[in-house]
Amino acid sequence: MCELFAMSASVPHTVRYELDLFAAEGGEKHRNRDGWGILFAQDRDAYLFREPDPAATSELSRMVVRDARPCKHLMAHVRRASAGKPALANTHPFDRVVNGRRNAFAHNGDLPGIEDREDAREWIAHRIGDTDSELAFLMLLDRLSREGASDVEARLDVFARFAAEMRELGSSNFLFLDGEYLFVHADRRRFETETGLTEPREPGLNIRSFDERHRGHKWQTSGATIEEISGPLHLFASVPLDPEGWEPLARGTAMALKDGKIVSHYVS
Repeated sequence: MCELFAMSASVPHTVRYELDLFAAEGGEKHRNRDGWGILFAQDRDAYLFREPDPAATSELSRMVVRDARPCKHLMAHVRRASAGKPALANTHPFDRVVNGRRNAFAHNGDLPGIEDREDAREWIAHRIGDTDSELAFLMLLDRLSREGASDVEARLDVFARFAAEMRELGSSNFLFLDGEYLFVHADRRRFETETGLTEPREPGLNIRSFDERHRGHKWQTSGATIEEISGPLHLFASVPLDPEGWEPLARGTAMALKDGKIVSHYVS
């Protein structure tokens, strides 16, 4: 299965995120990966690096780790292709510019039958690739636009209701950045074992929070490092990356974050 990782921080932090090691820690020990992507958001724009090849053999991924950009919001995805062949066009995070802000989306799970939905048909031709994930992203952007959701509470409500609809199709662990807020939705996911993949089960995402007590501390796992915690921040990952501090998110949890603060949160 794919692996998700995200951060929302009060001040810019530099996260050295080693994608191949992260995927191994996250459970991808027995299957090849089919691409990776990482986004470092800076105000209305973002650095975005993607590649449809395994990070372990990628010169670009090593450059990204070596020259990681400080940011308040970060989104990363390591892909195992399920819908859509390995290709740059099918590599997360997907992005579009809306109202002068870069929006981005990453997904862990499968959404069988999404193309048969009436509200999906007009957006199929607008995809660059052919994944169910990119189609869901376009549908979400359309839903936000049609409902005129401008303030964060309204946008989270649209996001959460859309995610609940997608849960009826399949696993819908979503990360969505609208150029200002990071939106997170947790569902179920498949877990990899030595004998194969499990049926979808909770948790689909986990959270680890750092506050003023951690200021000046270093956080390090075999897949990611923050040399110095400079203020409150929250991390999200498909699977806990180290033994301490992670809490599972219940299925249906939706939240919006800005500058290291959870500004709205509920479970549907």
